[in-house]
Amino acid sequence: MENILYVQKTTAGNVDMSENVVFDSVLINSGSITYNSTSGEITLNDIGKYHINWWIATQAVNSSVGAVFALSASNGALIKGNSPTNLNSLTGLGIVDVTLAPVTIKLVNSSDGRAYLASTTQIKAMLSVDMVIDNGSSDTMYNFQMLQLANVISQIITLYPENTISVFVRGLYFVTGTPQSLYSSHSGAGLFVVLENEEIQAIPLNMITAIDMGVGSVYNPSISYLSAPTPLPTGWDAGVITSVYDYLPVSSPASVFFGIGTSSSGFVFKNELGMLVVTTDLDGNNPTFIPASESSIILTSGSTSKSEKKTSLKKIELL
Repeated sequence: MENILYVQKTTAGNVDMSENVVFDSVLINSGSITYNSTSGEITLNDIGKYHINWWIATQAVNSSVGAVFALSASNGALIKGNSPTNLNSLTGLGIVDVTLAPVTIKLVNSSDGRAYLASTTQIKAMLSVDMVIDNGSSDTMYNFQMLQLANVISQIITLYPENTISVFVRGLYFVTGTPQSLYSSHSGAGLFVVLENEEIQAIPLNMITAIDMGVGSVYNPSISYLSAPTPLPTGWDAGVITSVYDYLPVSSPASVFFGIGTSSSGFVFKNELGMLVVTTDLDGNNPTFIPASESSIILTSGSTSKSEKKTSLKKIELL
């Protein structure tokens, strides 16, 4: 059984200095993770590594140091988020390594004054906990692409918590909302959870064809990507994914279709193994993340001879 917890706070109020944030809505609670709805304390009852993501919105903080919240663990781990202003949203992301269970964690007001939660938002705070799964080696290139997608989504959740994104799936469907969490089973991450009009929607990773970060968004250069597996897997999926990787030079103009009549046009801003990023300009504005094998048609601008193209492309050799 998977170990996962997803909680939210929807009631307004305040959190005094050194007090815990008490979440009033438990959306998902599975496995051995337990939550105390009176104290706001979470208990990790199994040995392992836990991925923790939290977000909180404040409208005022009576503090000389701005808004500061921290996830504090009984084993000494501390995941802090802070802002120099008192009207802001704060996020935190980290790993708690439980080598001797149980370990308790809590989200605490670490400023030197009372924090007032935002009254204009439906959700005041959220927190998700899931046990990190050791996925082992990638035995197929498609499996590696799914791991790359999960890796990118986990960073989108942290770096763009308030963005209204569009998640496109196979067919004519897409979901628009804010990124919330990755839902994982004991085998690994499998669902991207998005909040749309106060409704939680879960999207299987294998159905995702693209993630559009929305108008006004800018690519965050801190996003990292998984390194290619060694040795590279072989098969049809390896041929497709490595060919997309080889075919599109970074900074080249392109239109990439990822569904029926849906595409992203502009420039290839990033081309990592298993993942394309297309932006409207070379400054990284309005990025769209596209898993390589979901590129149904690739249109490139300009004419480039075969010999010229070879010098500009990075090549991956299949062993």
